[in-house]
Amino acid sequence: MSRSFRFAAGCVAIATAASACKPPPPAPEGLDDSTSYLVREFWADDALFQAGIQGFMNWFEEEGKDLVGVGATTENTEAFTIGALSDDDIQYLPLDEQVITSWDKGEPVHEDRDISLAAGVVSLAEMDCTIEETLGLLARPDQDTMFPKDWEGYEREYVTERATYEAAMNSRDFTPIPQRVDPFADGFDFEAYDSTLLFTDNQADPTNVLVANLPAYPLDLDFRQGEYLVGEDTLGAFAIITYQPAAVWGPSQANGLIQTYSMEINVERPSGKTLRMLAVWSQPIGSGIEPDDPLALNYAVNKSLNSSNGLSELCAAGAPPEE
Repeated sequence: MSRSFRFAAGCVAIATAASACKPPPPAPEGLDDSTSYLVREFWADDALFQAGIQGFMNWFEEEGKDLVGVGATTENTEAFTIGALSDDDIQYLPLDEQVITSWDKGEPVHEDRDISLAAGVVSLAEMDCTIEETLGLLARPDQDTMFPKDWEGYEREYVTERATYEAAMNSRDFTPIPQRVDPFADGFDFEAYDSTLLFTDNQADPTNVLVANLPAYPLDLDFRQGEYLVGEDTLGAFAIITYQPAAVWGPSQANGLIQTYSMEINVERPSGKTLRMLAVWSQPIGSGIEPDDPLALNYAVNKSLNSSNGLSELCAAGAPPEE
């Protein structure tokens, strides 16, 4: 079902939109606080959201550089783990309050969603892609073509205009967001923010890895972009928030994905590359694997890193044409 709501972008076009922006608040400190902040403040005004970008980049410059391009192993899992999200972080998302957590004699067992059970990890990559190339690839509808190891099939509907959104990144002409928006409210004006926000509805059919044989399921995924003051530099960046409204189970009722969320940040680098941070919180079930099992955590880290490496390869070799 298509959603009728949506979102906001950073302290954009700072030189021309300064009157619409207010000074940013103190940036969150550390990776845990920065990632949860970016989820919680995804729909906030430009200044608040920019503080989250700055907090992440502060952590990156001080600590995160050592994780760029590094894969997870049984010996370094802890380096990639991040704190759980809280109910406050996700309270605005249109999620089912209760989720199917198990089955009893073929009947679903519904329980309240417990966000603390979604274990979190992060991956970092510096890709050989410009920020414009990265956006163009991740905004495509055929994500199964882009990432065939992740998706057997993928369908995407655009709630707002993709062409308008991509053109804004190319021209750096973004609509500022001076105050928090409520994209889930009736009558939200999507067109007012179509240069800074891109809303998509997705039907994702995953490959049979780790949590085996899941059917296609709804996945909500939205973009926010702008130019942000990072230290003394004004940089183009975009964020993607992803969440799964309801639990999904395989036909055997033995494997499922109770909940998953992700926050992705892509920031242009002076070298013409793009820094990609992908934070993922998931609660898989089945095959005797707990969400915080190192096997599950390492799988999530390496899957994310592989997708970033795949983007680099596509930028170097050229992406296949859209179907």
